[in-house]
Amino acid sequence: MKSSNSSHFLLVPFLAWGHTRPICALAARMISENPNLLITIFAEARFLQKSRFEVTRQFDAESPIIKRIRILSIFRPIQGDLAKITEAFGESYAVAYETLAKAEPITCTETGTTFEAVPAPTALIIDHHVNQFVALPQLKASRALTGHSVPIIAWMSGAGSSSIRVWAPESLGGFGDFGAKAEAEAACVGRSLDDVAEELYQRMAEAGAVVRIPGLPPMYDYEFEPHKFSPMPPLASFVLIGGREFLLNSDAFLIASSDSYEKESLDGLRGWFAQMQRTLYAVGPLLPSNSTFRSDNDKNAGIEVFLDNILQAHGKHSLFFISFGTVFWPTDSPDYLEEVIEGFIEKKTPFILAHASPFANPIPAQLSEKINASNLGLLTSWSPQQFILQHPATGWFLTHGGNGSVTESLSSGVPMIFWPFQADQPCAAANVTENLKAGIELFEVRTGKGLRPIYRNGKTPKGTREAVGEEIRYVVDMCRGPEGEELRRNAERLKVEFNCAWEEGGSARLAMRQFLKDYA
Repeated sequence: MKSSNSSHFLLVPFLAWGHTRPICALAARMISENPNLLITIFAEARFLQKSRFEVTRQFDAESPIIKRIRILSIFRPIQGDLAKITEAFGESYAVAYETLAKAEPITCTETGTTFEAVPAPTALIIDHHVNQFVALPQLKASRALTGHSVPIIAWMSGAGSSSIRVWAPESLGGFGDFGAKAEAEAACVGRSLDDVAEELYQRMAEAGAVVRIPGLPPMYDYEFEPHKFSPMPPLASFVLIGGREFLLNSDAFLIASSDSYEKESLDGLRGWFAQMQRTLYAVGPLLPSNSTFRSDNDKNAGIEVFLDNILQAHGKHSLFFISFGTVFWPTDSPDYLEEVIEGFIEKKTPFILAHASPFANPIPAQLSEKINASNLGLLTSWSPQQFILQHPATGWFLTHGGNGSVTESLSSGVPMIFWPFQADQPCAAANVTENLKAGIELFEVRTGKGLRPIYRNGKTPKGTREAVGEEIRYVVDMCRGPEGEELRRNAERLKVEFNCAWEEGGSARLAMRQFLKDYA
């Protein structure tokens, strides 16, 4: 472990804003705590400006501390599917890390800015998601260059419960050593590992077995993919393969989650990692320390005017904010989303619909005209999410349930309506609705594997637009009634608990300080 007076951390998030944003918040908090720490972040080109803003807004504009965080891109943007992009990122990492390891100047491939030579990294914090193409090659390249002299910490941007499901032993509700199972079957049948792995995953993911993960209500295995999202590559080859190897070869683990959100799940992870003699540092929630949530983007102006007008016309907590993040979108059921919008208009419910995903279906012209005529809705490809959630007009967040969105919503005291697809989202929906009682899950929007019985209530989604319409209208009425107020009170309670995590003596601050003591 590092014990010198000066340290240099290299932070490598995955190529998605939901992974990059909390890394920026973590970097800002770390350099605020340790005056001898320098941080370099490898960010995707399209997130460079947002990353810089995310860091700088946590300090006074003229603060010299900002100079101790360097943000750059290490590969030029390419066209192609997500697998090809992440593979390019993984390949460029070895060259970039070698440059830093030699304490040489490094140039941002996007801006052409050259950063001066600084001491070599003393610790690496690498996002362990999407291991087959990024994290595992990065770990291997790092070990090849600097061996075990530079510790590698696995960065976990999702919730602990979802990490358990994907990588933990079967005794905790996980897939166990999935790679070993796939390799054994591929060797037995004489077929490619990728093909066999995907078939094995499908068998394990939809067998109808009940999965019991610490901290979550029991769920059928197929409920972890309740909504088909066709643009995503096969999960087995894209996420599962190599994931366990990365974890087993990491020196420690940082997770953007907190005990106030999922203590039992985190305890399950801690127990598993302790068996490997590794430590888990829970440093969530990771949001800006600065209370100003405005963005530097001029597009905010129209959104702020719209929110102010809704507040004046409809009152506090009247608006529903709809966003599926920067990747996910109901691509196979656009009529379901149209029905939700129709329901809001019929119920005279104001809303903002963010469509940032590159896979977003165009809103039909007739529906757009209806939205504009209603004076209730706003369509936007850009949404300053935290600003919207902080606005007094906002009452509910209809979300896919990514960990970043859930954290931002609860940190703002805003209850949620879940429309989960896969990854960490079904776990978040189950935790927030069943344990924390701060949200509602839409069940009729499920497609694909999701059109099977639900363990929690025994119901089976009908798979029709009519059923979606009935459900969303019922949910809107419920949100406006006593049950909705109870969910709001619970969200407000969690807001207080989340804020306390970073106060003096709070769990996140203590965990970060212990991490810095161990590795800086």
